Amino acid sequence: MSGRVNKALRFEDKVAIVTGGCQGIGKGCVDVLVEEGGKVAVFDIKDSFGEDLASKCDSIMYIHCDVRNDDEIKKAIDRVVQTFGKLDLLVNNAAVAPHAHAIDDVTPQDFRDLLNLNLVSYYTMCKYSLPYLRKRKGSIVNISSVCSSAAARNMSMYCATKGGVTSLTKALAIDEAKRGVRMVEDFVASHSNPEEVMQKLTSSLHSDRLGEPREIGLACLYLAVDATFTTGFELNCTAGSEIGYGVKM
Repeated sequence: MSGRVNKALRFEDKVAIVTGGCQGIGKGCVDVLVEEGGKVAVFDIKDSFGEDLASKCDSIMYIHCDVRNDDEIKKAIDRVVQTFGKLDLLVNNAAVAPHAHAIDDVTPQDFRDLLNLNLVSYYTMCKYSLPYLRKRKGSIVNISSVCSSAAARNMSMYCATKGGVTSLTKALAIDEAKRGVRMVEDFVASHSNPEEVMQKLTSSLHSDRLGEPREIGLACLYLAVDATFTTGFELNCTAGSEIGYGVKM
């Protein structure tokens, strides 16, 4: 005997949905939940990545789902419950951070399109998942952004969508408290722009580095499993970017 004590799996026998779970933060969440004994359904439109994920792990189910489409959402959620028999956790992660543009350079339709992906899809996923989550007294983790409260130059559309995620989370937390469903928000500093912009973002963090996708997955695990007396809560996974003024390093 090596004397090693087996670690209890913290998400064992539980089922989660992660939107945008093929890459980045979403995949970090998927990896952690699976490692901790869970079954995870990945909703995404990157089929080659999703099918590859599912082929390598029996605990991952990939479903092509454009979260801007109500019918696709309903069918995908129903398929998860038919397959696994339950739903314990929804992680709303699918979103996009557009390049910085002044309001003069974008159209109202651009804003509507971004709202549909970054905010309306979160609402729709919550709406159709909640009947199943209520049965399990499950939880919802909405991935937001530091831009929800700390605005960024020429990012008015993006900041507005993420501010909406915060308000949606808090309001639903009130509505769902009596049903035992917890609503929590994972507050993430992230960006998808080129390397030079990433360097500027890194300089705003006290850690002088960007977060790893897995670190956000661990935060989701904590919110779903351990923070059982928490709802309508914002967990800042930002390396302190919202603390103090200007460049940190």
